[in-house]
Amino acid sequence: MSIKRSLAFGLFVVSMCLFALGAMGCKSSPAAKPAAEAKPPATLGAEWEPGVKASLEKLAAERGKGSAGYDPDKKPVVVFDFDNTCIRGDIGRAFYDFMIRERKFQFREPVWEALPAEKRADIRAAWEATVALPSDKQAGSVELQRFRKLMHQAYWGLCNELEPETCYPWQVRFYAGYTPDELEAMAHEVMTFELGRPLGSEPIRAGEDDTAPAITATGIRIHKPMLDLMLVLRQAGFELWIVSAGPQWVVAGAAQSFPIKGFRVLGMRTKLVDGKLSTEMEPPPTFRQGKVQAVEQFIGRRPVLAVGDSWTDAEMLGHAEHALLLDRGYEDLKRKAAEGGWWLQPDFPVQKQ
Repeated sequence: MSIKRSLAFGLFVVSMCLFALGAMGCKSSPAAKPAAEAKPPATLGAEWEPGVKASLEKLAAERGKGSAGYDPDKKPVVVFDFDNTCIRGDIGRAFYDFMIRERKFQFREPVWEALPAEKRADIRAAWEATVALPSDKQAGSVELQRFRKLMHQAYWGLCNELEPETCYPWQVRFYAGYTPDELEAMAHEVMTFELGRPLGSEPIRAGEDDTAPAITATGIRIHKPMLDLMLVLRQAGFELWIVSAGPQWVVAGAAQSFPIKGFRVLGMRTKLVDGKLSTEMEPPPTFRQGKVQAVEQFIGRRPVLAVGDSWTDAEMLGHAEHALLLDRGYEDLKRKAAEGGWWLQPDFPVQKQ
């Protein structure tokens, strides 16, 4: 064999060997990624009153998935109020103000008719004066501030003058025309915005010389100990729900920071027509005894634990096997808690966001 042919044959053999080695995966491979470290189990922190903490941990152990008789198809149920229980603040009030400031209401006659009759004309005039302005001049205008002030006065005046059963469902009727998903998305946006605002209040003046402004609260904070409690209970196999007197889909959007799915949020709601909210309320109103009715209608099992902070939650707390009251200083409610054997947790300090 000639030298040239021998070299060519040798190169061919080498190349075939290299090809074979590559096909067999002999090339160097990147180092395997280390397995992700498991998250430590959720626990209750030092913010909890020791006796309450011990009772909650005992409940998780005795009724959770490690206990005798635990049924994964019928998990033990825990229900939470939302405003001033899971959070410090009121998402319904914050969302209502957002809808006013951003001119989001879809005003049609049924929505106008939801306003108190004696205040309707002034509010409508303020709205029409606002939207008559060029769109880039509306935000911050005197006309919008007047509309905003009148809308807040109408809502809180209604709550002061009429029974709460009338006041609490009233707000959600103004969101007619939106789908539940649209409301949830906007509510999540509002929640994010309010988490960054200072906790306090804002005067709403219809002009610089207005000496009688409407007042609205500002800022929301998550109660981290309540978030920890939810994580502990979910880890133990409990089924978690929120039952709020706020608008259902607004609360569902705000509750995305918590380990509760949106379909497990119950609140004030209107009937859906073609997938959109109407102005017709759908019972039961999720206030006081209505919270118990909602639990029975939509959950269908008696909660092993109910968590709340005010008289609007009293019947729901009394309906559950165990009750946890976040003490916000209502002496008459504390007496009821003592009579009912409820667990009493001092209000949590405000957490920095």
